Parts: sequence; structure tokens; C-alpha cells
Amino acid sequence: MRKSALFRHPKASLCAALFALAGSSVAALAEDINLTFVGPEAPSAMEGVIALFEKENPGIKVTYENVPFNDLNSIIQTRVGGGDPDPDIYTADQPRIASLVKRGQLLDLSTHIDKIEGVIQSSLDASTVDGKLYALPISTSSQLLYYNKKLLKAAGLDMPSIDPANRMTWEEIRTAGVKAQEAGAEFGFMWDQINRYYQLQPLAESAGGGSGIGPGQLDIDVTNDGWLKAMTFYAAAFNDGLAPRGVQPGQTQDIFANGQIAYFVGGPWWLPLFADAEGLEFGVAPHPYFEGGEQVTPTGAWSWGVNPNSDNVEAAVKFVKFAALDPKGALATAKGFPLPPANETTFDTYYAENQTVEGVADLIKSELVNTSRIRPRTTGYVEFEEFMGKAFEDIRNGANPADALGTAQSAIKRAWSRN
Repeated sequence: MRKSALFRHPKASLCAALFALAGSSVAALAEDINLTFVGPEAPSAMEGVIALFEKENPGIKVTYENVPFNDLNSIIQTRVGGGDPDPDIYTADQPRIASLVKRGQLLDLSTHIDKIEGVIQSSLDASTVDGKLYALPISTSSQLLYYNKKLLKAAGLDMPSIDPANRMTWEEIRTAGVKAQEAGAEFGFMWDQINRYYQLQPLAESAGGGSGIGPGQLDIDVTNDGWLKAMTFYAAAFNDGLAPRGVQPGQTQDIFANGQIAYFVGGPWWLPLFADAEGLEFGVAPHPYFEGGEQVTPTGAWSWGVNPNSDNVEAAVKFVKFAALDPKGALATAKGFPLPPANETTFDTYYAENQTVEGVADLIKSELVNTSRIRPRTTGYVEFEEFMGKAFEDIRNGANPADALGTAQSAIKRAWSRN
């Protein structure tokens, strides 16, 4: 009589049980890898890349924690600086990477990544300290000169060219802005991030003032002739009513979208907003520069880094590599962001699908290659940015530029002396 399959040899049953137990243990271990990611990006922006990564890496889960950008630095200082293994991954603002490295809060990725190709060089530079890569660039940025076609036409002004070889000067922008106001525009011109160093660095650099920091990481000079020229021009825009006072970053784009500004210097992330703005006819042109000065545009954005205290370093590195370097992962990441991708291959794919103004992708790429300038890589960037922001705010509200710059320089020196 044939034995039932239920009556196997005892040793066979034991082996099968042990094999099943071992298999379940492996599965449990794999499922136990849960990465925590902290960043200022909206949760919806992260859904695509996380879902695709988890699909291709079923043993790893990624939990994203959204925090306000203004709180990100203090959270990193408290948790990562305190030796906490959580979060495993976090968003690193590129100009703050040097400070994070100094405090031992970013893993050296150079020992985990053999070779990097196809990433915009300025973004890699902004994520590198002393020749070592400490975070992988996710996005980059540039600035465009937007113009209101109706307001320019009413003033009899020519439409600016999108060709970088025909870039307008700041002097031309001011003259044209006055004419536009005389013809009915509420404001002649405006900056996007009205009181932030990122937005205003090109003014000083084009005027010959440099970045304000150098040659050493903690050497500061924002009181030279170039800085004074740039901030005098900046102050005059508000003193003369060409640009509005009392407006904060995050509000300026709506004023242009409402048709009130003739010229607006802002990021490419506003393209979809302006394209959808009712009644707005706009074009884009290269970022202005001072006559006889250098052509400079700002750049820099987000990189993603790994907590050196993480219990899951290998898996965390795998995720940031996927999001930044893998073509599928980088594209999934880019689709969640309004910023240009730092991955060059993804950049072309992204703008092939999202080019709302003909030629804008080529313009951005040209600026990134030829005119882009990253913010200074200094361990004192946090203090530098804070006090320069106060100076910009004071200047646009009527303070003497030389006095405001001098006050900022002294305050920064005092702050750095305590480091």
C-alpha cells in the first residue's frame, strides 16, 4: 500500500522544517530594513522614487518624514549630531554641506561609489569637500529673466532675446523698467527670492565684488567696491519704486503672474505657474549682468546624504545612488520636483516632457555650463547667510548699503570667531 504524502521520513520532515525556518528568517531580516528619510520636500514629491525603489528592492522600505526647511538644520544638528542612527538619509542644502562635514554629520560617499558620470559638474562641486563626495546631487537650479510681453509692447520696448550672446545688462533693465512703468506697469522689475544670498550673489559677482568669502573659508569681504556697487543698484530699485517693498519670497511670483511686473528674475520652477496664469503673456531670456562685468548666474539646490551613524548604511547608499544616478530612479525623482535635474541624461528627458517655452532647456543648460556659480563652500555658511539676509532686508527698506554691509561683515566675523 502506498504511503500518504503526510507520512514522510522524520529526518526529511525535520530538514524541511529547518529550511523553511531559515528561509523565513532571511525574509524577516530583509523586511526589517526600514530606512528613514528626512527632508523639506513635499511628501507627494517623494512618492514616485520611493515606490520605484521599493519595487526594485523588495527587502527595503523607505519612510519619508517631511519637515519645514527652516527646521531642517536644527533637526539634523539634534538627531544626527547627537549620534542618533535615525534618519538614515536626509536632504542636505548644498552650501551647508561643508558645515555638516565639519561636524561629522555626513557619510563620505567616496568610499562607496567608484565612479560618477553624467552629473552636472557644478552640482558635484557643491557636494564635495576637500576632494571627497559627501552627498549625491538630486537637483540643480538657475535663474531666468521673465518678461511680460503686453507691458513691454505697451511701452514700445523690444522683446529680449533668449540667446545668451544677446544678454541684457542691469543698466538696460533699469532703463526699460522705468519706461514700462511710465506706460502703465505697476513695477519695472523684481527679483524672485528678494532678500536671499542665492538670488543676489550674481549682482555682486558681476560687479566685481566676488562671492564675499575668500580666499580662505572664513575670510570675508562684502564691503569692497563691487559689493557696494551691486547693493547701491539693488537699493535704488526699491528707493525709486521700481520694485515693491514689503513683499517676501514666496509672494513675488504671484505679482508677476498677475501681470504687474515688466521684468522678473526668477527660477525655472515658476514656468508652469506662469504658463497657467490667466491672461499672462510672457517670455524668457538670460539672466542680466552689469555692463563690462562678468556674466554670472546662481546655481545649487538639493543633495541627499547618508547619516554616518545609520544602522543601514549599505541600504541607504543604495537608495541615494538609485535616486541620483540610476536613469529610472533619477527620472522618477525629477518628476516630483519643479527643479532641473542634476543628472544630465534625466535633464534632457525631463525637459523634453516639460518645456513650456521653446528653447528654455537649452538656455538653462548653457547657463549651467558657462555662467553658473555655486555659493561659497565654507563651514561658516549658516551664519554668513543669516547676516547677509538681514543686510539685504535692511537695504531694501532704506538702509545705507555701505552701513548695512559693514554691520553684516562685523557680525559674521564675530560669529565665526566663536566656531
